[in-house]
Amino acid sequence: DGPFVWDPVTQGVILGAFYYGYIVTPIPGGRLAERCGAKWLFGLGTLFTGLLSLLIPVAARAGVSYLIAVRVLQGIGEGVTYPAIEAQVAHWIPVNQRATAVSLIHTGGFFGVAMGMYISGLLAGSDFMGGWPSVFYVFGLWTCAWFVFWILLTSNRPADHRWASAREVHMIEADLGEQKPTLARKTPWSKMFTSPAVLGVVMAHFGTHWLQYVLVSELPTYLGTVLHYEIDDNGLYSALPYIGAIVSGALSGIVADLLRSRALMTPTHIRKLFNGLAHLVPSVMLMIVPVVGGCNGPLSLVLFVVAGTVRGVSEAGYMAIPVDMAPDYAGGVRRSSSCWRRRTPWRSIGNTTGILVPYITGVLTETMNTLEQWSYSFYLAGIVGLVTGLFFQLFASAEVQSWGLAETSAKVSPLSANEKTALKCAPGPPGSSSNGAVAAVCDGKEARTEL
Repeated sequence: DGPFVWDPVTQGVILGAFYYGYIVTPIPGGRLAERCGAKWLFGLGTLFTGLLSLLIPVAARAGVSYLIAVRVLQGIGEGVTYPAIEAQVAHWIPVNQRATAVSLIHTGGFFGVAMGMYISGLLAGSDFMGGWPSVFYVFGLWTCAWFVFWILLTSNRPADHRWASAREVHMIEADLGEQKPTLARKTPWSKMFTSPAVLGVVMAHFGTHWLQYVLVSELPTYLGTVLHYEIDDNGLYSALPYIGAIVSGALSGIVADLLRSRALMTPTHIRKLFNGLAHLVPSVMLMIVPVVGGCNGPLSLVLFVVAGTVRGVSEAGYMAIPVDMAPDYAGGVRRSSSCWRRRTPWRSIGNTTGILVPYITGVLTETMNTLEQWSYSFYLAGIVGLVTGLFFQLFASAEVQSWGLAETSAKVSPLSANEKTALKCAPGPPGSSSNGAVAAVCDGKEARTEL
């Protein structure tokens, strides 16, 4: 009904083009986040994507090839953002608060999707700036404004923040304890790639994102072509699953941290509980849409909303587990599933779903855009979600892995003879420490030295 006549397969290629770039940059992006910090990496990656959004209308009118090229470039810019987030969490968030922090951070992503879909529907159905082009102009300019605030208000580490007091910095870094990361280290790739725990998270990332992309990329098309909702209503209804995910994502992190702080469940059991729900319920909901929902719009919407809402609890599952398993390599681990979820060919494995889902759906619905054709897409999503969720239950672990902590490169200067004598004579019970003091052994006697 619009100005562009694209068949379902072409639409699938355009939607998936973003992820051709998105699966590439988590590899270098994660390493840059660990070595250089997340502030500028996250900011510039997001800004680059927003600026390219301004070119989408021009590229679309120029031809499909130009539009695909811009979408690929957007993916390249966006691909560095999640590795940066994981590195930032490892530098700022104490262990017992990480599930809450990760869930709130990624809940912001759900909020962005929900608001983006709703506002896009309103803008596309209006006469503002030509209708549909205004979607890309508004969000592109909004990203530019956001970038200014990001650079002014953030820092790589607590000690670098312009408004953080010495007491606040000490409290944060003390709570990080032995898991306080450094910016530069050698990543143990071979151990990471051969870890069963990493495999479990990689599979969970693949499965939950398959479910997500069905809801993000394909739900608006399904609502329009099968359930025949108008574009204004389509934007609102497509946003509903993510509005539910905002609530569930935030609450899941809080509940997970509560269970952990009170030692009601082991960290591994907590992660498996929430991730199990995030795979099982959405998979079942999507598989029964064709059977129970059919062409009943309201009932189908209820099933989609339940699927999206419960999928949000993955924020306390596989999304939070990398900083548990490998706090010093969170960017690399997340990249691996996103390449673990964020660096290597692994994170890229997870994000291939952004390419596969639109393309496969386009192939399945190319001949007839009917409920029967769409049912194959929903059944496939359910199977993928259940199988990958099972992998997580079997192999994932929230325990710090043997390769998950980097060896410190800090050098301690040798003590002089006078200092050794003073330490030998210093009173105090052995093994005690306070105010950041750590135990050390000098000439066979235990001594204390301030960090």
